[in-house]
Amino acid sequence: MAKRPRIFVSIASYRDTECQWTVRDLFLKARHPERVFVGICWQFVKDEDEDCFLFQTRPEQCRVIEVNANESLGACWARSKVQSLWAGEEYSLQIDSHMRFIQDWDDVLLDMLKLCPSKKPILSSYPPGYDPPDQLADPTVVEIIPNEYDAHGVLKLRSNAWAEPKDPPPPKRNPFIAGGLLFGRSSLITDVPYDPYLYFHGEEITLAVRLFTAGYDVYAPSRTIAFHDYTNRRGRHRHWDDFDWKHLNDLSFSRIRHLLGMEVSSDPEVIRELDKYGLGTARTLAEYQAFANLDFKNRLIDGKTAEQREAGLTLDQRRENARKAFGEIYRQNGWGAKETKCGWGSTLAQTEVLRRKLPDLLRFLGADIVIDAGCGDANWISQISQDFRLYLGFDLVEEAIMDMRKRHNRRLSHSFAVADITRDVLPKGDVIVCRDVLTHLPADMTLEALARFKQSGSAYLLATTFTDTANSDIRIGGWYPSNLTAAPFNLPPPRILLSEDLSGTTKSLGVWAIADLP
Repeated sequence: MAKRPRIFVSIASYRDTECQWTVRDLFLKARHPERVFVGICWQFVKDEDEDCFLFQTRPEQCRVIEVNANESLGACWARSKVQSLWAGEEYSLQIDSHMRFIQDWDDVLLDMLKLCPSKKPILSSYPPGYDPPDQLADPTVVEIIPNEYDAHGVLKLRSNAWAEPKDPPPPKRNPFIAGGLLFGRSSLITDVPYDPYLYFHGEEITLAVRLFTAGYDVYAPSRTIAFHDYTNRRGRHRHWDDFDWKHLNDLSFSRIRHLLGMEVSSDPEVIRELDKYGLGTARTLAEYQAFANLDFKNRLIDGKTAEQREAGLTLDQRRENARKAFGEIYRQNGWGAKETKCGWGSTLAQTEVLRRKLPDLLRFLGADIVIDAGCGDANWISQISQDFRLYLGFDLVEEAIMDMRKRHNRRLSHSFAVADITRDVLPKGDVIVCRDVLTHLPADMTLEALARFKQSGSAYLLATTFTDTANSDIRIGGWYPSNLTAAPFNLPPPRILLSEDLSGTTKSLGVWAIADLP
């Protein structure tokens, strides 16, 4: 009987209690578990993460690199470390540390790879979700598509999904990859080694380009292979929650822009070892961009700028984009502040003056019922909200609301619910507080939010405003110093202006009677 091909499974795990159960399920669901070998870069804190090591499965088939989490340099660095554990297995599967699998996943992957008409095929896609321990979503087929370029010029991806067909067709070629599910011949480890100098954001588009230029073709699996934990588990650690990673991330963004021809860098930290971790020679960057309908330098998708694409969307479509954008920012701590996922403006240091002055202002206004429109993780306001008779927090991001319900479940005067302030009319309260929210919305969506606030019948609105700026429109998720008294908002002068006393800015909380709003 012919020898069965072996599969090397690469896992980078950062203080993740799910990893042990991922490995268990991986072996349990394999048709031939004896041919599966697992490499793990275990990043953990000794004496704090014992719950990550409660269970071992086939330890003789697992190779481990142990790393003090305090010495970790991010996800890509850890994935690069794992590749050093490869021992010549014919196939390689890269996954995340929080996964579940279908039965006989190993045979399914190998059979599906054979259907790909390429000399160097790769299967990759975003898996459907699961809730720990084993509540699996319905099987789906997923196509990765471009979403938008972020503020750093890095292309972000998203996906379309539909129910898995009864008779799956052959896998479909796609320009994009998912870092959490990537399968192919192990030559990809030597041909396109993981770049340890990238941090996290931009990992997937960069690897997709490198694989393409090295002659590999990516295909979207036509069947569900695995399931991924997208939940915001309580106590789950992420590298960016534990460290100030801004410097690493800035270097990573510069490296990505250099690699993809968006700019040229001469910084030795940015371009180090690009001879090893750069583009391949089988195909060019221009050929990739033509295949994927992208223009990295001009930030085009299908030949259009972000503004041109957004102009063709309905308001409901833009609201959905906002929900996804802010959800992604929350999940990945996209603003980069260690203390709070709502960004540096919501830290205790940045709100020190505000927290000292706001309680007196609310008492002056007779505010017993405080509505927080865009509460996020309530980092700063939770320091004073225990004095409110009733605090109602609303946010577009469901994960944030679930987190707040758990965190403040002992505060009986607090309630949290999901709401879209551009569409939903909030309950009637004494005061609506909307701090650092409208500054992230395009002008027309801000106008929608102001209209909904007026419809609530609340007494007062407290909203962020800058007193010395003209307004310039932005895209969803961007930021600008909005002046609510200037066009196109044209609110009357605020009855009270509470300066936040931040150096170099006129940022304030303006107080308007809701009845005065146009």
